[in-house]
Parts: sequence; structure tokens; C-alpha cells
Amino acid sequence: MSKLLSWLRGIPSDPRLRRRAFVFVSVLALSFVPMAGTLGYFSSLLLAPMLSLLAAAAGVDAVRARAAADQPAPDSAPLWPLARDGAVELAWLLGLTLAVLLTGMLWTTNCDPLGGAAYFAIGPLCSAILGWLAGVGAALLVGPRKRWVALLAAWLPFAVCVVIGLRRLYVEPVVFAYDPFFGWFSGPIYDEGIEISSRYLLYRAYNFTAAAALWLGLRASVDGRLRPSWRRMIDGGQNRARTVAASALAVLALGVGLSAPRLGFTATTASIAKVLGATKETEHFVIRYGPGSLTAREIEMVAAEHEFAWDQLERRLGRTPARKVESFIFANGKQRGALIGANRVEVSPPWRQQMYLSHRPWPHDVLHHELAHAFLGDFGDPLLGLPIAGLRFSGALIEGVPTALAPRTHDNLGLHEQAAVLDRLDKRPPLTTIMGAGFWGAAASRAYTAAGSFVLWLAQTRGWDKVAALYGNAGDFEQTYATSLDALELEWLDFLRALPLRERDIEAQAQRYERSSVFRRPCAHRAADLRQAAARAQLLGQRDEALETQQTLCRIEPEEPGHFLRLADMLAGWEQFEDAAAILDELATRDALTTTIQAVIAEQRGDTALVAGRLDQAATHYRAAMSLGLTEARTRQLQIKLIATTDAELAAQVVEYFGPFRVGGESRAVSMLRLWSAAKIAALPGHAALGNYLLGRQFLIIAAPEQAAEVLALALAPGSGEPPLPGPELQRAALMSQLSALTQIHDWDGARALLEPLDALAEGEGHRAVVQEWRERIAFFAGYFDGPG
Repeated sequence: MSKLLSWLRGIPSDPRLRRRAFVFVSVLALSFVPMAGTLGYFSSLLLAPMLSLLAAAAGVDAVRARAAADQPAPDSAPLWPLARDGAVELAWLLGLTLAVLLTGMLWTTNCDPLGGAAYFAIGPLCSAILGWLAGVGAALLVGPRKRWVALLAAWLPFAVCVVIGLRRLYVEPVVFAYDPFFGWFSGPIYDEGIEISSRYLLYRAYNFTAAAALWLGLRASVDGRLRPSWRRMIDGGQNRARTVAASALAVLALGVGLSAPRLGFTATTASIAKVLGATKETEHFVIRYGPGSLTAREIEMVAAEHEFAWDQLERRLGRTPARKVESFIFANGKQRGALIGANRVEVSPPWRQQMYLSHRPWPHDVLHHELAHAFLGDFGDPLLGLPIAGLRFSGALIEGVPTALAPRTHDNLGLHEQAAVLDRLDKRPPLTTIMGAGFWGAAASRAYTAAGSFVLWLAQTRGWDKVAALYGNAGDFEQTYATSLDALELEWLDFLRALPLRERDIEAQAQRYERSSVFRRPCAHRAADLRQAAARAQLLGQRDEALETQQTLCRIEPEEPGHFLRLADMLAGWEQFEDAAAILDELATRDALTTTIQAVIAEQRGDTALVAGRLDQAATHYRAAMSLGLTEARTRQLQIKLIATTDAELAAQVVEYFGPFRVGGESRAVSMLRLWSAAKIAALPGHAALGNYLLGRQFLIIAAPEQAAEVLALALAPGSGEPPLPGPELQRAALMSQLSALTQIHDWDGARALLEPLDALAEGEGHRAVVQEWRERIAFFAGYFDGPG
């Protein structure tokens, strides 16, 4: 006991013990945090800078201890004693970290310890080695000065690299960063699929090329007492050879560093412009896009939509950015992820006033939201354009204000009705928990909806000018509204709870709010990797590997019904219909399934039967699905499939069109197949309206509005003896598609003529809001393209 107490009392005075104790306590605390406290991407990102700084201090202490020793090292090998000391100290620091994280698996789920170990190796391990080498180099160069001087010199490379990384994130069009001491920051947290890429490995090779140059330079310049001398670098054949090798490696590393955009370590506007080689400049925008892309086919309408979004925001906020906004439109999320680091999400940093979008069918459904971020760059703090004032910071306003400025409907529900559903489901996050950084700890669907509805309510009851002021003062509600956030929240909740809602709408939205935050899903990254691996194996026809991978995914997240649905989908795609049906039958017996998931299960049962040719059985399952809470898009799809069960010839074409178990996603080949199938459906007696509707939708997807308008007219007014489209959902979708097509071909009168029928079919505030926005869009476009006259 006395020895233990003596050891504990010695910790404050011994730098080695201080470092080890700090690592142990810090990592132990982290191990209780889901996701971040297990071996993987997040823990590597957090631990790499800490361990690199501690390793740099260890390098300094090692040099000082060796230099003070009575027995110098031999001149032939002056650095190897340091290397041995470093190996021991790094083993302690890294070993303690690894041991605590592995032990933490007893109380924090780790779904991929082997993959996490790879992250640990390429992240904290490499960063610690580089940090230790920086400490050794700094201590040798500053010589026998005070320890704090050597420590500052050792941490200087860390500070310089951080400044370079932050500058890139601030100035350059990237949302990811590579850093010798941090490792890799992948970008938005909503990108769950984060895997070690060949680019990351190449970056580490570049780091260690520079490290090898430094080590060889030090080896050539220091003697047994660790005194550096430039003259030693050219004395003797071995030292000259080391100097030449160090110089060659330094030049190589410098060349790689200067080629960072070309190698993908960062990106610049110029490097992206080489990929997105076409530019369209308007009054308020510089739009960059691929010359051979779908965006190129509809660039005039894309540019007009940008200007329409600008006009809407200007009218609400009363002022505009002082410079043109740059808009980068990538072919898809994969291309955007490779170039700037955001695969699944659109991004618009307010301080840059740039938007990074991927192509979507016109009109782009998140353009207005992302432009709102760019607008707000002139409303927030001077440096970042964010709601920051001193120590006050509001995460809810960062996303809540753009969501309110450009509210997106879900089926017939407006933004307030969506928030009311969230409240009725008891999943609404309290505003106090999401006003700060806690916004990103909540599930995105819940946080965005709650914050957006609250801000929109503030704007509607107190004006947009006050919302702009609230953003500028980072959420000082007392200053802006002369009342507290709690009082405003209670008033907002009274408003939400007075909104009438249909039970089926609550059921239809329940699944959307079911998914929790990525930080509360310890297997989120592993699950994303497995999903990609399973899809890849299925695409390559590797049946056993695809099934095994998907089954692993089901094991690590057994509470996620989507994994089992995907497994059944795979089995049905390989015509293992009985096995697929068994999985669906078992899944259907689970408790606490949302009606949306129950409907998806029933629909997939129907698909399995439809593909197998059992039409009556398919119809039974489709009817069961339609009796549950459904989104409008799924309702339309089920209506079409249910019609198909009445006609074997139609059923075959509907299977071809939807391809319920088709592998390949939304490729151009799939679009061509759907066009072909839709044309064949239109040729079937009694199904002309349906076939022409599907044909028109596909023409819009491939940016062919003239052709879409022609066939959609036939869908809306089928010939003699042909039945009309069944149900308001399909009729509404056909009218909306025709409205888009006519607007794109500048038939303003024809487009306006559709607004009244759409108003008549509206079932809620969401539908009416969409029609009103189209009314405003058509009025703006008529003036934009044809002039005031």
C-alpha cells in the first residue's frame, strides 16, 4: 500500500507518469461515450491529436535525458538509444489507450474491433510516431534550453498543420481534411459510410516520406552527445549519403505536398473546375457543372431556379449577399464525396457562400435550403457567418433558420404539421437541448423539423426581421423578443397541439422519426460499410458473400428491420422465394413495428408473390399494405402494383418497370429499361393513362421535358374507352409532373391552367404550399425569360 501511495505521489513530478495517467483517465472517460468511445473512426479522430502532442513531449524528454547522461552514445549510432526510449514510451501511451478501449467493449458496444484496430493503426499510432519524431527533432534543434522552450518548438509543427488544415476548410471548397497529427476528418457526420481509402493510405505514405527525410537528416547531423552540426552532414561518405537521401525524400515530399489537390488530399476551385468543366454565370450566381451531365441538358432552367430561390429569400430577409454565390453541381453524391468529402448530404458553408449540390430532377428539392445557408453568411458572425456571439452558439439556428426559410413538405403535411406529428409521437427534442452543440446529438430528422418549425413560427408571428436579428445575436431570445426561450417554446407548443392531424398521417411519418442519431448507434459506421459491401457483392453476382455480409448486418443491428428487408430482397432476387417469404413472415411477427414498416413488409411480400406469378396472393398483400399508414409516393406505387395483379400481361411489365429485386440502382441502363417498360404498358388496352404517366416521369428524370409533356397530356386525357388514372394520388402526381414539364418548355399559360385542378386535389397544407410555390415560380419565370412585358 505504501508503495502505491508513493507511486501516486510521484505522478505530478514525473512527466512520464503524468502522461500515462492523463491518457488512462481521458480514454476511460471517452470509453463510456457511444460511438466515440470504441475503436473506430471517431475515437481515432479524437485520440490522434492528443497522443501526437503527448508523444512530442515524450520525444523532448527523451532527448533531454540522453543529452544529460554521463555516457554518450557512439557516433556511429547516436539516435538508436532515442528510438528505443521512444518505442518504450509510445508502447505505454498507445498500449494504455488500446487496453482501455478494448476493456470498454464490456460496457460500450463495438461492432467492428478489427476494423477499429485498422483505424487505430493508421490514425493514433501513425500520429503518435510523427509527434514523437517532431519532439525529437525540436529538442535536438533548440539544444540545452528550458523544457518549455523545447515543448513549444515540438508542438509548433502541430500548430502549423492545424492552421493549414483550418485555412483549407475555411477558404477551399472542401469539407474534409487530412493532417499528419489529426489523421483524417471525413466531413459531415451524416455520412455514415466512412472507410479507410487508398487516398488515406497514400497520405500516410507521404507523411512518413517526410518523416524519413527528417530522421535521415538528424542521423547525418548529430554526434554521440546529440549535438547537431551542419558540417557533419557532408563529412564522411555515410553522412553524405544520408544527406543526399534525406534531400531526395524531402524534395519528393515537397512535390507531393504541392500536388495535394491533384492527389485528392484537398481541393481548390481550380481543381474542381477541371472536373466540372462548364460554367454558367447569372446575375447572382456562378454555376459550375459537368459539360456532359444531365445538368448541362437543363442548365437554363437550373440557373432560373437559382435566381428564383434568390428572389424568394431576398423578399423574406430583406437583404442579399454582397457577392455572387458559387454553386457546384456534381453528377451524384459519389462524385461530390470523392472531390470535396460530402457523399450523402448537400453542403453550403456560410462563410464561403458556396453550395455543393448533386444533380437531382428539376427543380432541385434542397437548393433553396442550401442557398439560405449562403445568404445567412452575411447575417452571422464576421468570421464564419454562423450564429456565434462571444461564447454563445446556436446549432438549432444554423439549420433551423434555413429550414424555415425553405420549408419542405412531406406529402400533404407542411413543416408545422410535421413538427406536430413529432410532438404527438413524443419524439420532439426540447429546444433547450438542441440550441447549442446538442443539436447534432439528436436525430437529424427530429432536430431539423423541430428547429425549423419553431423558427418559422417565430417568423410568422413576429416577423423575419427579428429572426435575422436572432441569428445575428446567436439566439439571445431575451434581447430579441423580450421573453425567454421557455416561454416561447410553450406558446409554440400550444400552436402545434391545436393543429388538426389525421391518424394515418401520424402513422405515415412515424418511421421517418424512428431513426436515432448516429452517435446513439454504436454500429452505424460498421453497418454502413457492410451495406456497401453487400451491395457490391450482389452487383458482382457473388451470392454467398452478399448473403453472408447482409446476415452479419442483421446480427449487429437486429433491431433495424430494414436490414432484414434487404436480406429478403436479395433472396427473392435470386429466386429463393420461400426463404425470402420466411424472413418476411418472421419480421411481421415482431412487436412495436411502425405501420410504415408493416406496410413495407406487406408490400415486399406482395412483390415476392408478384414476381413468382402468384397474382391473387400479391393482391392480398398489397391491399394489406394500403390499409396502413403510407407516404403518398408509396401509396402511388402500391396502387400501380395492385392494378397489375388484375392482368398477367400488365403484371409482367410492372415487374420490369419497378424491378423490385433488380440489382444496379438508378443507372442509365435502368432508366432505359423503365422507359421501354412504360411504353409497353401504354400500349396495353385499358392501361394507356398509367403507361403514359410512367413514361412521362421517366422523360422528366432524363431531362426531356418536351417528350414528357406530350405523353403526360395523354395520361391526363386518355383516349376514348381508356380509363383515367385511378385515385387522387396518381392524378395529383401526373398533374405535378405535367406542371414541371410545361414550365420547363416555357408554356406559362398551360402551366397556370394546372394550378386550379391541383388546388382542388389538395388534401392538406403541404399540398397547398407546393401549389403556391409553383404559382410563384411560374410568375417569376415568365418575367425572367420573357421580360416584364
